[in-house]
Amino acid sequence: MRQNWKSIVKTPEKAFVIISVIFGILFLLITPPFQAADEYQHFYRSFQVSQGGFISEKKIVDCHGRLVYTPAAICVGGMLPKSVLITAKQASTVDLRFQPENKQKVQDIISLLNLPLKRQDKIFVRFPNAALYSPIPYLPQALGMAIGQLFGVSSIIIFYLGRAVNLLVWVGLIYLAIKVTPIYKWLVFLLALTPMQLFQAASLSADAFTNGASFLLAAIFFQIAFEPAPTIKPIKILSIALLSILIGLSKTAYFPLNLLYFLIPIKKLGSFVKYFIGFAGINLLTLIAILAWSSLIKDLYIPLRPATDNVVLSEQINYILNHPTQFILTQLNTFSTYGLNYLEQLIGKLGWLDTSLPSFHIISYIILLVTVALVSHRSDVKISLFQKAITLIIILLTGLLITTAMYLAWTPVGAGLIEGVQGRYFIPLTPLFFLLFYNQKININLKIPSSTLTGYALFSCTLTAAILLKRYYM
Repeated sequence: MRQNWKSIVKTPEKAFVIISVIFGILFLLITPPFQAADEYQHFYRSFQVSQGGFISEKKIVDCHGRLVYTPAAICVGGMLPKSVLITAKQASTVDLRFQPENKQKVQDIISLLNLPLKRQDKIFVRFPNAALYSPIPYLPQALGMAIGQLFGVSSIIIFYLGRAVNLLVWVGLIYLAIKVTPIYKWLVFLLALTPMQLFQAASLSADAFTNGASFLLAAIFFQIAFEPAPTIKPIKILSIALLSILIGLSKTAYFPLNLLYFLIPIKKLGSFVKYFIGFAGINLLTLIAILAWSSLIKDLYIPLRPATDNVVLSEQINYILNHPTQFILTQLNTFSTYGLNYLEQLIGKLGWLDTSLPSFHIISYIILLVTVALVSHRSDVKISLFQKAITLIIILLTGLLITTAMYLAWTPVGAGLIEGVQGRYFIPLTPLFFLLFYNQKININLKIPSSTLTGYALFSCTLTAAILLKRYYM
């Protein structure tokens, strides 16, 4: 038994599965319903997908869902059982968001256990943000919810089943990423177990699938680019194409991850022609999928903020085109102003960004990540300056797309700072960022025992669980 435990501790993918499942389930149960960011909308969209509603609806009706800015007469969402909306509204008798003095009453959740689903008793519920997402990042949650509906359980149990399957799919994707990557296995282990990423995975968030798939895509690219194997099996290229399409359909802003293809030496595909065909094929298929989905939902878009707030899509696009230099300065100003906030949120500012972790936890996690990145390398794996330059370009392009999307959706025309950007949006970029730290020239004679890394992950997860428990119940 002791020998088996030592084996697990020394194997990052095995240690990850055990820790992520145990603490993921704890986070799933401790965090009250709808206390992950936008979880109301993720719940509605997941349920819609579970019933085969892959494309949402736009109607002029009296809406009953949660939305602040959309005019009451124009709604985007879908027909859902009335009990789904009741569950969302009655899961807590007090609003917990941004009010840490309010606590979840367990009785509020228990009281919903006997609320019948009544699938035929439907009402139109609005969820304009999530309605624009393709079904792809909601398939895990929808599968859990479909199982619940098959057995006729209440909406609150369906909610938790959605969370559970979302967690398990994410665990599977990260497990494969750690197993596949030829470098930085322990670093990926730590990145996956940051409080924020595990918290998201244990919710109904669409980010769980996107993060897991992005990590796996990067790991496959790393394997092809850095493993000594001289040739590439076709199944690897097909895997990249599939993941690229799925990520593109989950969040278009991460499309530049496809440029990781340029990490691969041309000789590994045999010729420049084969190399170009592979790159063109992957990107063409991804673009077709993105454009096809965009065409299907083009009539569903509703501004998230009214024109009176000076947030008008056409005017924002014109401003960017006519003032490109000023827009770049706005980007730089945004990161210089909010950069530390993004970093804190990336490691872990939970709930609706209203539950902070201790500063020593955030700082120690960052220091450990940088240290592991600097001291972990393989003597037979060399990463060229060109490969690091490609990686940096991908990070910058993706960051530009993320912030531009938030400028178009949330920020008044000509504003000096971009609103709405959150640190968790950069999680898929973290394996790429730390690739820039890959050190093969300066000999740092430091070995961090695997037991230390596993122990720190256990400490981090335990502390996070305690903070969630205190935040919502004590």
